[in-house]
Amino acid sequence: MMRPMMKRFFAYSGSIRQIAMLLALLPVALIASVQALHYSLTGMDYLDAELRQQGGTIVLYLAPASEYGVISGNRGSLQSVAQAAMQQPDMRAVVITDAQRRVLAISGRTSRYEKVLADAKGEAGSQPVGKGILGFYAPIYRSQLEIDDFQGMGLEPSAMTHTPNAPIGWVYVELSSEDFQARKMDLLLHTALILAAGLFLGALAARRIAGALSRRVGRLVEAVGRMATGELGARVTENSTGELGELERGFNHMAGRLQDMHNTMQERIASATAQLVHQASHDALTGLINRREFEQCLERTLAGRSGEAPHHILCYIDLDRFKIVNDTCGHAAGDELLRQITQLLRHRVRGQDLLARLGGDEFGLLLERCRLEDGQRVVESLRKLVEDFRFVWNDRAFSVGASIGLVELDERIRTLEEAMSAADQACYAAKDLGRNRLHVFQADDRAVVRHQGEMDWAARLGRALEENRLLLYAQPAVPLVAGASSGLHFEVFLRLLDEQGDIIFPEVFLPAAERFDLMSSLDRWVIDAACAGVRRLQERSGQPTVLCGINLSIQTVGRADTLDYIRQCLEKYGVAPASLCFEVSEAAASRQFSEVHDFVEGLRSLGCGFAFDNFGQGLSSIAYLRALPPDYVKIDGTLIREMTDDRVSQMLVRAIHDIASQLGVVAVAERVDDAAIFARVREVGIEMGQGNWFDPPRLFEDWLGGCEARLAGGDAGIYALGAALGD
Repeated sequence: MMRPMMKRFFAYSGSIRQIAMLLALLPVALIASVQALHYSLTGMDYLDAELRQQGGTIVLYLAPASEYGVISGNRGSLQSVAQAAMQQPDMRAVVITDAQRRVLAISGRTSRYEKVLADAKGEAGSQPVGKGILGFYAPIYRSQLEIDDFQGMGLEPSAMTHTPNAPIGWVYVELSSEDFQARKMDLLLHTALILAAGLFLGALAARRIAGALSRRVGRLVEAVGRMATGELGARVTENSTGELGELERGFNHMAGRLQDMHNTMQERIASATAQLVHQASHDALTGLINRREFEQCLERTLAGRSGEAPHHILCYIDLDRFKIVNDTCGHAAGDELLRQITQLLRHRVRGQDLLARLGGDEFGLLLERCRLEDGQRVVESLRKLVEDFRFVWNDRAFSVGASIGLVELDERIRTLEEAMSAADQACYAAKDLGRNRLHVFQADDRAVVRHQGEMDWAARLGRALEENRLLLYAQPAVPLVAGASSGLHFEVFLRLLDEQGDIIFPEVFLPAAERFDLMSSLDRWVIDAACAGVRRLQERSGQPTVLCGINLSIQTVGRADTLDYIRQCLEKYGVAPASLCFEVSEAAASRQFSEVHDFVEGLRSLGCGFAFDNFGQGLSSIAYLRALPPDYVKIDGTLIREMTDDRVSQMLVRAIHDIASQLGVVAVAERVDDAAIFARVREVGIEMGQGNWFDPPRLFEDWLGGCEARLAGGDAGIYALGAALGD
């Protein structure tokens, strides 16, 4: 019972003032209650003792006073004694009896004496006989007389009839306790008044103590609340002593530290926010604004134009030969080159002009309030500045250039997209016309129109990939000399089916694919389709020796994940790696020889073949055969065609074949389209040939069907086609 009460007490969650009053008042109340209870109990015990003492005194007085009347039988005297006793306070009745409990005298009204006296044992006593009534009784004894007294009276001791210690009568007295009960009630009332007064005084003291405590604690609570709402300057007055004083000082110290920390944090947040805002709008490498910020500024400039306002000039700057520095010396050198070029351009442009890095080695420049003629002079000076700059890295010097597209933001340019597209097209035209030059955008410019066409083709290629409108063609490569080959060799080519159902040749759409980095997607589609065709030939035709040639762009060769994709396709279709031979043009290899070298090493680790395509166009053709010997060298079709009437071409083809033979490389003559060319090729001794005179390119599906039919029927004439025609 006590434990739940204590738990409820300690779980009390009132205010500080209430708790303080409770703590101050509770001891007072407990002490006052205990004292009042003690006082009440003690007082009642005293009244009860007083009543008993009074009754006992009366009967002890009446017993000897009644002795003579009992002995003498004088009832009158006994009645006088009884009546005299009735004069005492609270007396209800007095009864005097003889030894046999016969009434000798009675005063008052009572009917309970007989029962009380019947139980008496010779000693004085008392017992309750009714509500608020006490009965007292005492025996009457004969007095012990001295022997001389008896002799003086002429009596002998033997003549006495009294038995010692035997009462000769009884005295019975009834007292009413009503007066004592009233006195008890007065006692309880006084006790209650004293208790109430004590509690009242204790409450006043507790209220005063609680008020003083709650005011001080309340100031702390108020300060904490203000601090919680963000008022970190909240403080309390330090005017208390003891623990409260320590608490006030501790709170003020804590608040001061929190305010200092908040101020420091706010400064850091403001600095970080400013840094994030700057980073969101600026390029981390050069410190220039980035493409997003530049386009927003350009958009505001276009929107703020009026009919009579000066024109503005937008320039798109693309660095030339930047990739050489990046590939030769690494990205750290490329980053440093960009930083130095940025400093050159920054010091030349006006303070009101806007220079930005758009990405990679591309920059944007907005010349506000500038005429076309003035803008051309400014931009030409920037181009000349870049041209004259020499970048030095690890004792190596590099020269770079800048191809710059310039567009005047007149009334013909209305939107951001139109402005950026025009500048990009003009920059592309500058690169296409020889690089390191300035080109001004003109809507009817042939170079610009071509670039726009390529952009359109890029969009069409994206849709063709999504709609699966790519076609694969195949053309065999046949042996021209006995023992040149024992398998089926062929090359696959890509075609496009346009929206109207017409077949589009690669020379139409490949420039756009190369320009807009779509070649990797196209090449991957070809690899997947070629692997599926090779698998079909192997499954349905008794698994003959098959070698499929696949042309890859330099963009695909340069991707780190191309080899992984080839491996996945080989595993997907269960094709032997030796069934694939990947071809890279000599011109592409000359531009990015290191990347081609790494790619070829990866192919050989997979087990795939490698061939140089369109070989013989460059001055360093022979050197590539030694530096990176392929499995096949496909001699450029232009050289093959010119062999019929150009002796130099004949000598060059013969030299390529001789060196290839010395290196163990199989030579393949491309574009053998008539008998005269075939004869020249046979005369040189080239092992294999490919061209329309043998078999023109056909849709891969149709070509596969024809091969399956011939191979299934045991017709191997396709392998000896070239030798038979030579005969």
